[in-house]
Amino acid sequence: MANNIAAIKNYTAVLDKVYQRAYVSGCLTSGGRMVKAGKNAKEIMIPKISVSGLGDYTRNVGYKTGSITFDYETKTFNYDRGIKLLADAMDVEEAGVLDCFVAAGSELMRTQVAPEADAFTFAEIAGHAGVDTESKSYADAEAADILKDLRSVTNEMDELENLDSYMRKYR
Repeated sequence: MANNIAAIKNYTAVLDKVYQRAYVSGCLTSGGRMVKAGKNAKEIMIPKISVSGLGDYTRNVGYKTGSITFDYETKTFNYDRGIKLLADAMDVEEAGVLDCFVAAGSELMRTQVAPEADAFTFAEIAGHAGVDTESKSYADAEAADILKDLRSVTNEMDELENLDSYMRKYR
């Protein structure tokens, strides 16, 4: 009797890694260690943690006993986008490409999902009150001009961040 070995059919971990490498707004997201998937694809559960305040320490009693409250708040995404990629099983087998779905999914993540997610994230940030936006056309720009402007903006943000840190430290 011939062997019949089933291939893995859940490629989510591989596709998640591709997405994480491809999207540039990753520095704006929190770690996924504590965030949980909701009951459906449009929800995410975010941990809400609170602790009691400090108390006086005494040599006889020691530290006051505090408490921790840990709960999840369910948030619904304000977008719902997706696609279903289909490939005929026989076409995949005949082509000899066993990792067809991983390759196709990776390409989708890299070229479609990550750029669209970044655009959505930046548009949401720019839409908040107090966020100044500036529009500039780079249709005829050289790469060096674009890089110069990007460096200028990131340097300004770094200086403001350092100033903010300084102000918080010495207030």
